[in-house]
Amino acid sequence: MLQRPAVMGSMQNSPDTDAILRRMEEVRCDLDEGAHEIAESARDMGQWRHYVRNYPWVCVGVAWAVGYVIVPRRRLGVRKVNRTLDEVADHSRLLTQSQKTSVKGVRTAVLMFAGNLLWRGAMSYATRQANQYLAARSANSPPEDQP
Repeated sequence: MLQRPAVMGSMQNSPDTDAILRRMEEVRCDLDEGAHEIAESARDMGQWRHYVRNYPWVCVGVAWAVGYVIVPRRRLGVRKVNRTLDEVADHSRLLTQSQKTSVKGVRTAVLMFAGNLLWRGAMSYATRQANQYLAARSANSPPEDQP
């Protein structure tokens, strides 16, 4: 509401005075709205979700950089590469022995696969037979509702 100050005589009814008072009231309303907008903007700036919503790629980059800095690096030790002829010979014997066992590993895997197929087939057959038996038995039994 417009409150006019107590002004003397002819200035009270002047159109300039009314215009100035109206303009002052508009400025007060604008200041009030501006203060609310500034307060809301300050609240948004304090919340991390505001930044994720408005700047998602920047947030991904910052998260990657923080993760890179936080995760410790793996320490690489210096390995001695000086091998003697005996070590190289032992290594070659180990390779030939592991190749012999790999044939056994393939054979075992094939047998396990075949056994698994046989087991699944037997279980499927037993389940079908049990379902047929129970269906035939329930069809031949009298209803329970009749005395």
